[in-house]
Amino acid sequence: MASLHDVARLAGVSKSTVSRVVNNEYGVKEATKIKVMKAVEECGYVVNQVAKDLKSQKTNLVGVIVPRVSSYATALGVDGLTAVFEQAGKHVLLANTKQSSQKEIEFIQLFNQKRVEGIIFYATHIDDDLIAAIKRSQAPVVLVGQDGSLFNIPSVVHDDVRVGYEAGNRLLAEGCQNIGFIGVEASDLSVDKLRSDGLIQALDAKSSPLLFHSHGKFSIESGYQQMKALYQQYPQVDGVFCATDRIAIGAIQALKELGVAIGEQVKVLGVGNDELASVVSPSLSTFNYAFDKAGESSAKLLLNLISGEPQLMSKVVLTFQNVTRETC
Repeated sequence: MASLHDVARLAGVSKSTVSRVVNNEYGVKEATKIKVMKAVEECGYVVNQVAKDLKSQKTNLVGVIVPRVSSYATALGVDGLTAVFEQAGKHVLLANTKQSSQKEIEFIQLFNQKRVEGIIFYATHIDDDLIAAIKRSQAPVVLVGQDGSLFNIPSVVHDDVRVGYEAGNRLLAEGCQNIGFIGVEASDLSVDKLRSDGLIQALDAKSSPLLFHSHGKFSIESGYQQMKALYQQYPQVDGVFCATDRIAIGAIQALKELGVAIGEQVKVLGVGNDELASVVSPSLSTFNYAFDKAGESSAKLLLNLISGEPQLMSKVVLTFQNVTRETC
């Protein structure tokens, strides 16, 4: 393998000049640069990136922590942030926690050991242990999906209370009087608590109590199982707001099996505008979340933190759009 000495000898310059050229430092004439880079190519010299990073104190690595890679929201978000980081010359290391709170903390520690310049963290909850782990991180952390701004953790969030409120108003406008909510684990403040809080606010304004609030998982199967059991317990239900589209799609399948006329007897709403929402039958009415924009916004926010720019805001709130199809 060619060495720095080999390149210097072939180019007819000193080793220090070769080092300055490959590290893109100032003070080297253009003609010398061309001669050195030609020698690098002829020798097949490979830059020792580790040594280069140690010298510059930069790795150009960013860590991204996600709860699951199979999520439509996660996939769009990672696409969005990757495009921004690539343009900035950064490389992404992706970690999948499989929704384990312990792995979340472990990956924050691991990424710091790997000397990443910053971390994007798609969080499913916020607790004292997680906040402490983020505060200990040498690399700046940006949360996506959960609001850490009260703890001075920069965050990119969706308007979850307002989407719940809008869902309640849409169901009420369709004449629903017995409305329920199918959520996820209560520890997920954004997806479960905030969306249900917004729904309850809309119902309270019309003196219409929430019929039920169930807790399940982020899956079609969970939505199916919950809806099947809930309809047996609450046959009067005529409106269902689901925390995600995948849950809503499962609920649709359960209601179809039970012989319920969806969109007539029972209205159904989801959140996210998943790619399956338009092809399920009947097609799912939902709310479009800009998951790609969430990724882009988090990446831009992190790049500002990495560069040391003053933090102008601790939270970015993204809007959503109503999507009307057949179920509501």
